[in-house]
Amino acid sequence: MKIYFVTSNKFKAAEITAYFKEVAKQPGFTLELCIVKTTVQEILHEDIEVIVKRKALEAYAYFGAPCVVEHGGIFMDALPGLPGGIGHVIWQAVGDRICGFLGKNDTRKAEAKSIIGYCDGKRVRTYTGTTRGEITRKARGNYAFNWDPIFVPDGSNQTYGEMGPRKKRATSQSLKAWKAFLKAEFNSELP
Repeated sequence: MKIYFVTSNKFKAAEITAYFKEVAKQPGFTLELCIVKTTVQEILHEDIEVIVKRKALEAYAYFGAPCVVEHGGIFMDALPGLPGGIGHVIWQAVGDRICGFLGKNDTRKAEAKSIIGYCDGKRVRTYTGTTRGEITRKARGNYAFNWDPIFVPDGSNQTYGEMGPRKKRATSQSLKAWKAFLKAEFNSELP
């Protein structure tokens, strides 16, 4: 069975494609990931789930078949809701200066969240993955997927930017959302 992932984000496409290639080697795994490279209109909204649902509807309207989209954000405890689902826009504008949004007495704790939206033409279902961690004081690492260079997941001393995509999988909020989606929709367990 094919899963169509609608995205123009090369990092998202590469991360999930690499993972699917590894799990495809397992006996009985019959799902095939197909990347549909196109830009889907993203609304600016404080609720990331609203963004994902609208994005999934847009993707279905474009593609005309059941498909998946993903949207992520980072949520700083000291700045409730921010930067959230609009983190990409903020990151593009200010880069790691976003670390300075937190004052010296503010907690640097944060939550990375990814939501998968699946539209089958009848309804949109969402699946969420979260990872707790903290924001660094400046960017670290060469893997430059949005805010990955400023987020250190709990239990690590490296940012996602320092880890790179393969090591990031162990705590990836995106992969957690994908696993929830595949289990619910296809009864497929992934390692």
